[in-house]
Amino acid sequence: MFYAAIIGSDAAGTYENFRDKCVKFLYSRVKEGITILATEEHEYIKRFASECRLNVQYFFTDWKSYGKNALKERAKQLISSCSGLIYFNDGLKNTNMIVSLARKTGVPVRQAK
Repeated sequence: MFYAAIIGSDAAGTYENFRDKCVKFLYSRVKEGITILATEEHEYIKRFASECRLNVQYFFTDWKSYGKNALKERAKQLISSCSGLIYFNDGLKNTNMIVSLARKTGVPVRQAK
């Protein structure tokens, strides 16, 4: 099973662009089986998963348990669970933190342009 984390979906612009970029990066992994990992219930992710019949696992921010470290903890959990990361560069600090952590830990990272 290939666990693909997808972040920064808003920066994709249209759903069609989002879908095309994800298909491009994930096509070679279809035979393994794919599960999408996400940090939010974004409409693009839900639609893509539905159309491609993929499972989605969400990593929500647990402010109650981790307080001000909640975003960092969620990033660690996401990265430790994924086989690869696809990101759309939305310029957000959280997206950059996840990408940096993935690179530091050796997770393959692809920017969708």
